[in-house]
Amino acid sequence: MPEDVRPERGLTFGRVAEDYDRARPGYPAELYADIATGGRLRVLEAGAGTGKATVAFAELGASVVAVEPDSEMADVVRRRTEHLDVEVQVSRFEECAVEPASFDVVVAAQAWHWVNHEQGAAVAARALVPGGALRLWWNMPGDLGGPAWDAVRAAYDATEPEAAPLLARSLGAQSESTVPRADGFGPWSSSTYRWVQRYTADEFCAMAATYSGHLILDDERRSEVLNSVHAAITEYGHVDYHYVTQMMTARRDQKG
Repeated sequence: MPEDVRPERGLTFGRVAEDYDRARPGYPAELYADIATGGRLRVLEAGAGTGKATVAFAELGASVVAVEPDSEMADVVRRRTEHLDVEVQVSRFEECAVEPASFDVVVAAQAWHWVNHEQGAAVAARALVPGGALRLWWNMPGDLGGPAWDAVRAAYDATEPEAAPLLARSLGAQSESTVPRADGFGPWSSSTYRWVQRYTADEFCAMAATYSGHLILDDERRSEVLNSVHAAITEYGHVDYHYVTQMMTARRDQKG
């Protein structure tokens, strides 16, 4: 699934927490509607980031414990959820402190790749009621075709090809086998949601600058890459980004 799985790279986002909150896309309303059924939901969130999913669940009436290892990102979550039923823990998900069997669902929005899968699944299994769900999802690039996208890919190829895959190369829905089987859970099932967002050159580059493949570059190199991409989009006015949001769901074993 998307991004790199090295935990230390997952802690690079705090220095751009406000930019991340402004520039990163959210997730489709249909996804939340599919999760938030059957009464008031108790949610444990792994890797809350700046709270995009946290806020959405809380505004639907859920109670949320949001776990985020980066203190600067966690500060944004606290500010955004000040008057909502949200508790924020600054912790790696693998080390969070929650009561056993106290949650209906464990979620990770664009974050499970930063979690040790074996340890994270163990935390989720303890935290969930029997039959509760572990739900993981990511935004991925769908069909990015046409001259504007050809120009964007050419800009990356000419400057930093390794920064392009999650932003400018089509991935689409992935196989359930891309996520390791979680001990204590049944098999994964998959749901996909397709939607489109239009970006100006400024908007796309602001978003791109928050991805780890760009954050690890030095300032001069990052500027070179983004200036090239900006020029490519400016030539065409905008790009239409076809997102595929894919959610993987596994149910906790009833016996536990």
